Amino acid sequence: MYQIFLLDIDNTLLDFDAAEEQSFKKVIKSYDLEYKDEMLPQYKKMNRHLWDLLEQEKIGREELLNTRFSQFFRFYDLEISGEEAEGRYRRHLGNSSDLIPGATETLTRLKQMGKQLYSASNGVYSTQIQRLEQAGLLHLFDGMFISEKAGYEKPSLHFFEYCFENIPQLEKDKTIMVGDSISSDIQGAVNAGIDSCLFCRSGRPLQSEATHTIQDLSELISI
Repeated sequence: MYQIFLLDIDNTLLDFDAAEEQSFKKVIKSYDLEYKDEMLPQYKKMNRHLWDLLEQEKIGREELLNTRFSQFFRFYDLEISGEEAEGRYRRHLGNSSDLIPGATETLTRLKQMGKQLYSASNGVYSTQIQRLEQAGLLHLFDGMFISEKAGYEKPSLHFFEYCFENIPQLEKDKTIMVGDSISSDIQGAVNAGIDSCLFCRSGRPLQSEATHTIQDLSELISI
């Protein structure tokens, strides 16, 4: 039986796809630009590439945050400060709290069962805390492990070592990492020598090294 749950936030507990789209569109409109349907996919492609480099420890967090909008606007030949756009985006993102179906009920039930819940997320600390608080989930956690504070990104072993050092009476064989990303969450769990659960929100079966695979968060209650 698992006692300690390390939980990814984006697209595991909170609907990051919806938050990203809403926040991105608000940034574009804040510059009096006409939003076009191809803009978000173009931004996401650039952003994903930068996150891949970050997870591979080839660039730093500040470079990612200060570069993604600069690259995007440069692609459209627009002279707009990427750093300023990032600030606008971050403010909008912090106010987004759309939940993945079943998140509140599942976490509440796990707490009732006496489980220890910790966030284990890549991201900006203040933004993630604000989003969880607005979603009404923050009080359910025993601790918050966010990469900005940890100093390392998943799937780095150093990130998980930071988590382990801050969990009282840690038992690794009773600890599980839950998330939607094979490259970040599942690979990170493999690196750290703990079990993992892949959340396939799309319902598509995916090949991975995950110990468990679920399609609905409520399945966490019985694993």
